[in-house]
Amino acid sequence: MWKPWENESETQRIRRQKERYRDDKRWQIIDERKNDPMGRLHTRHRKKLMICGACVFLAMLLLIGRLGYVMIFQAQYYLSRAEELHERERVIKASRGRILDTNGIVLADNKTVCTISVIHSQIQDAEAVIHMLTSELGLDEAQVRKRVEKVSSIERIQTNVSKETGDKIREYNMAGVKVDEDYKRYYPYETLASRVLGFTGSDNQGILGLEAKYDALLSGNSGQILTLTDAWGIELEGAEESRKEPVAGSDLYTSLDYNIQAYAEQLADRTLEAKGAKRVSIIVMNPQNGELLAMVNAPEYNLNTPYELNIEITEEDSSKSKMDLLNMMWRNFCINDTYEPGSVFKMVTATAALETGVAHLSDSYTCGGNTKVGDRTIRCHKTTGHGTQTFTETVMNRSVSVWKNKIKSGGRNLSKKVKLCLVFLNFRIILSIARK
Repeated sequence: MWKPWENESETQRIRRQKERYRDDKRWQIIDERKNDPMGRLHTRHRKKLMICGACVFLAMLLLIGRLGYVMIFQAQYYLSRAEELHERERVIKASRGRILDTNGIVLADNKTVCTISVIHSQIQDAEAVIHMLTSELGLDEAQVRKRVEKVSSIERIQTNVSKETGDKIREYNMAGVKVDEDYKRYYPYETLASRVLGFTGSDNQGILGLEAKYDALLSGNSGQILTLTDAWGIELEGAEESRKEPVAGSDLYTSLDYNIQAYAEQLADRTLEAKGAKRVSIIVMNPQNGELLAMVNAPEYNLNTPYELNIEITEEDSSKSKMDLLNMMWRNFCINDTYEPGSVFKMVTATAALETGVAHLSDSYTCGGNTKVGDRTIRCHKTTGHGTQTFTETVMNRSVSVWKNKIKSGGRNLSKKVKLCLVFLNFRIILSIARK
């Protein structure tokens, strides 16, 4: 039988023996691993280490990618966030616009006040600060101590402090004590046109009347001061300060006339006392264009102290809360309440009666205090009647019975004249508005 290795050379024989030896050795190792559990465990551990290493490498790769993204694409965002943490913002209040009458007389103005605050991180001698603020502001020591020792970026101690007191506190030059100037609404004529002007709250925002209606126009835009601080909130010396100046509110010119308003209020107060009425309302308008020259709701209240009642609380009012009484005091009855314009319309009726000959200035009439119209009895405000009076006095006293008889006797001619008067008045008003 022929054997393939009989004719091989010595070199080929040696190579074949080496290959056979390697094959035998490989199978021997495999057999040993099959019979050796520690070998199998070692293989599994090495696979786990390779998987863990791959995961760690992948995580590091993701972290490096995220870090690169933040440093390249979000650098400006995090820079601004870091600046915000090191910047302290202080608001500069804008001066509120004034309210003036038609002649330029100031009806609502501003006066400078101060806001006292403390910055806890900057205070060096807390006891000295507490003692100074207590004595200068007249506050309770426990209340001041609580606010001074409170850990916050800035703590407000008191607002609306007079400028004189604020300047005195500033002269102490105590670390951590801030004195910022502010504005407070001030009404030089106190009660003048109180329900028309309205008033502002502690934040200087309009609450009622013209102050609320034109708040956006009067408010202006506040400014701000940005200062750099360290990690403890202490301002850095020599650091540049960013300042945005406030923009003052616009002035509001009204059609009110101070002289007419003041006289109308004096007249209303006298009438209030003479008649013993609960309230008296007066409206004075320019008949050429309908402009409002005066509006009175007596008794008026003090605009500088709008939360103080202007009347004594009676038994009837004792059951009402103070807020209800204040709302009643603030109410503008001239525009918030409805009524039958009989007394106002008598001016038109009187004019028509004179022109048609139904009445004459020399006529005299007797008022019995009431009259019957259909199935309804209408009474004068003076139920006992005004007695005998002239034509002019009937207009002044608003005698219901007299005017009912005039209208009845005037018939259609009086009715036509009244309609013509109304058309003429409306035309004059529309023409005046068109000219403006």
